[in-house]
Amino acid sequence: MIITFRGGRLPDDPDRPHLKLTRVLARGLPAPPVPADWLSPVPADAWGMLGNDEVGDCTCAGVAHKRIGDAYVNQGRHLDISTADVLKLYTHFGYRPGDPSTDQGAVCQDVLAYWHRYGFRGERNLGYARIDVGDHRELKQAIHLFGQVYVGVTITQSAEDQFNGDEVWDVTRRSPVLGGHCISLGAYNEHGLDAVTRGRVQRLTWRWWDVYGDEAWVVFNPRDFLDPKTGRDRDGLDLATLRADYTALTGSPLPLAA
Repeated sequence: MIITFRGGRLPDDPDRPHLKLTRVLARGLPAPPVPADWLSPVPADAWGMLGNDEVGDCTCAGVAHKRIGDAYVNQGRHLDISTADVLKLYTHFGYRPGDPSTDQGAVCQDVLAYWHRYGFRGERNLGYARIDVGDHRELKQAIHLFGQVYVGVTITQSAEDQFNGDEVWDVTRRSPVLGGHCISLGAYNEHGLDAVTRGRVQRLTWRWWDVYGDEAWVVFNPRDFLDPKTGRDRDGLDLATLRADYTALTGSPLPLAA
């Protein structure tokens, strides 16, 4: 099936206030393992296109894909999220079904903020922090510790052709830019990374990421704050700094922190 690129990720503003993962990772962490993989436990048919073959709702589909993956990995269950669920979320960013002029996409940070404040399918994220896209170690650490990370990339015609040809995303010369896109990264090894996009897992090289990876976010869930076996602060996060930075940013205490 040939998929036509719909895009939908609007440009990022890196100067907008946000939490930074580099500040809240615990000090002295060992190097992240190679490889790490949060995607293979999820059946190939579980992801779903979620409307992104028809409209530019990728920023909202990315939320759904993370929820679906987390449910399989952490709870061993299928979370049934429909295209209607994702399109309903997309309406909060101006989209009106049946009116193509309102299909203008969304900013990743706006979608994360909405999910944090109002929730999606009954669950709110408990915070989100920007990853340094140029730091491979930090990106690997984020995936290893927290599962799928929510990212924005630029798609070129060559990437679209590679997707439709079941090929790895890799850099080619002089390929026209089609627009911004939101995907989730959930696995990596020494050769590249695996992303969920438009209903399936797509392989990309580290070289491709270095050229076209624009923004990346860790999205915190309750399990990211507490060790499920002991109920104590989990390893990997400097929770004192995270609490302080969250309160400085929002004026409120970090939700559900220990």
